[in-house]
Amino acid sequence: MDIIKANKAIVIISAFSVACLFIFIGILVSAGEPPIEISSLEKFLSGQMPPEEAHKAADKVQEDLKKNPRNNANYAALAFLYDYTGDYEKALEALKSEIKYTPERSEWDVVYGNLAREYINLGKADYIQKPAIKSLKFNPKNITSHLHLLNYYILKGQYKEAGLELKILSRLDKEADFYYDIYISCVNKLNDINKVTELFKEAVRVNPASYLAHRVLGTIIRDSSYDDMEKNLPDVMGSFNKALELKPDYIPTYISIANTYMYLGLKTNKKQYLQDALVWVDKAYKIDSKNSKLAHCAGNIFLVMEEYDKGIEKLEYAFKRGVNDRDAAELLAAAYNNKAYSYYETGKNINEGLKTIDKAIALSPKNGLILSTKAELLYKAKKFKEAYQYIQKAMELNPDEPGIKNDMEIMEAAIQKRPLK
Repeated sequence: MDIIKANKAIVIISAFSVACLFIFIGILVSAGEPPIEISSLEKFLSGQMPPEEAHKAADKVQEDLKKNPRNNANYAALAFLYDYTGDYEKALEALKSEIKYTPERSEWDVVYGNLAREYINLGKADYIQKPAIKSLKFNPKNITSHLHLLNYYILKGQYKEAGLELKILSRLDKEADFYYDIYISCVNKLNDINKVTELFKEAVRVNPASYLAHRVLGTIIRDSSYDDMEKNLPDVMGSFNKALELKPDYIPTYISIANTYMYLGLKTNKKQYLQDALVWVDKAYKIDSKNSKLAHCAGNIFLVMEEYDKGIEKLEYAFKRGVNDRDAAELLAAAYNNKAYSYYETGKNINEGLKTIDKAIALSPKNGLILSTKAELLYKAKKFKEAYQYIQKAMELNPDEPGIKNDMEIMEAAIQKRPLK
């Protein structure tokens, strides 16, 4: 039987995803009957309404406005609809009309906050500050408007003011980590890691007692100096240790440190760094032995160490307890794949390998590498017809992957010798 050359196991490393922080909170309706049925509003809030349905709803509201052009509730709904569909200029005009016909000042903090949001959406940075500040005059605790003002200061490079806004936000919501969320957002918005570093150095200066600010600064130094990570490790750990000094039981700081050593282990190929990563995981487990995010971190490290059983155990624990977003699913799928591939490499327990790879496929059915692993296992189990079907699917999904191409060539050559029935 022809031997299929081994694909490389899927590389295991946490994905660095960028999330949009500035979410639309919604517009209060203050007068008259709601122009849209509750069921439709629920669709908006769940993100399930198709754009064409939203456009139809907007047209209906426009018809209602012809009958009653002073109904501020209709303008509020119209702004909501246009924001939902991405028609930000129209949303802006609807908000201006809403302000004109809204006498109740108690709602103006929301309306002016939404006005600032639309200027952000339109990329009109110069216009953000005024409505954001006006919103805060009516309600100094409006977190959304503080975020819009923070966004303005960041876009304008006024990092001291941005740092002060971060301090205010952390005081308003002690459960949220605005520092980390803004870091993720800024990586995309600023496209300049030096500016991001400057921003968070300023954030530490204006709020030196914030463990959140110190943790993020350490993360930035780490992520911005990948080529010099070993050299900069003392600075990275200086920030992380300061964060732990301020709050010794904050698990995300331990995870950041563990990930730092894991990245160093990957970069330098020094196993000691991976052992150091596990040391920090163990320290965190003494504080919170049931933390699912910590289990996810530990699982990632074990997979890098090619200790698949331990990695899968940790990742399954995390996945079943809420860490089940797309990145987590892909990581667990990769773990199953690599475990299954180890059966292929040894040529033993192929049936167990097939059961394991099916778990990976259930989590990531469109991953060509995973499908190619199943093809290889089937081939080794002498199920040639099924193997060829899976390698074809893998080829369709990842046509440029060298390992899949190689498998395809070998299986086609085998088919010529042994035609499939």
